[in-house]
Amino acid sequence: MHTATVIHGYKNGRKFGFPTANLRLDEEVQIAKGVYAVWVEVEDNTYKGMLYVGTRPTLSLSELTYEVHILDFQGSLYGKRLSFTIVQQIREEKSFPSVDELVAQLSRDREMVREVLK
Repeated sequence: MHTATVIHGYKNGRKFGFPTANLRLDEEVQIAKGVYAVWVEVEDNTYKGMLYVGTRPTLSLSELTYEVHILDFQGSLYGKRLSFTIVQQIREEKSFPSVDELVAQLSRDREMVREVLK
């Protein structure tokens, strides 16, 4: 299990229909770049989540980021603490030719996460 504080990011996920909580991890961890199915714990509640670890190459960014899209969650998490447990890698990080193709892949990723975390 990894713990983190939710910090402000670029808010791109929100624009794409996949709002994410950008994470500042409590400890340095070695997680390969990619998308993962995770369980997320926030304030004594457990949710299904889709964790992204990477540099966002489709958006021409290069800073390593950890961010989680919490399925079926509404509300603000800024400044809150959460923990996550990785269940399975869904795919490796990939650069897409367009944002539309990225968003289509994120939709497929989310469905895979739902299947993995049934």
